[in-house]
Amino acid sequence: MRSIQAICPAHLMSAMGRKPTRQEWVESCHLPWSGWAGYQNNMAGRVVIILLALLVAGCDRFYGVESRTRLRGPVDVRCVNAALATVPDVQRVTYQRNKLDDGVAHHWLYGENGADIVELIQDSDGWDFSNSRRRMGVAVPHEQMVRFVPLMQAVNQALQARCGLPVAELRAEPVGDTKPSEI
Repeated sequence: MRSIQAICPAHLMSAMGRKPTRQEWVESCHLPWSGWAGYQNNMAGRVVIILLALLVAGCDRFYGVESRTRLRGPVDVRCVNAALATVPDVQRVTYQRNKLDDGVAHHWLYGENGADIVELIQDSDGWDFSNSRRRMGVAVPHEQMVRFVPLMQAVNQALQARCGLPVAELRAEPVGDTKPSEI
């Protein structure tokens, strides 16, 4: 459930330096007006509101492609920044760190208009890694996924070569309702 925060368009606007309006948060994150204060003030409120909004809204579908794994050892965030900088097609990288109730979420937006996300979520048991291009409610066009997969693999290889993260051999997997044949 923690990765929904990275998918919400208003959250991405915020990560890219533009402060979304209250209306943009509500519309793009599917939040009820009454939940705004809870969403804004604490993570537990955010999770509850998102769960309720998804239940009420009929649960938007997720689409896209990702590589994902669980990591045991510590991850050097500075090394991830440096590794991303070595991949030619990464373009501009935007980093964001969010405190969670049980850990910390690190997001790097990169690629075509910041549409790609390397996400590391640290909790007491280790780190969840994902590298993805995904959308909520709208299918990612096949042409974009075809362009993204080699970039995702190049990023994963750089992360393994420079930072020692065992992610170079991860396969591209469909997200949610995306069919494997669409990748």
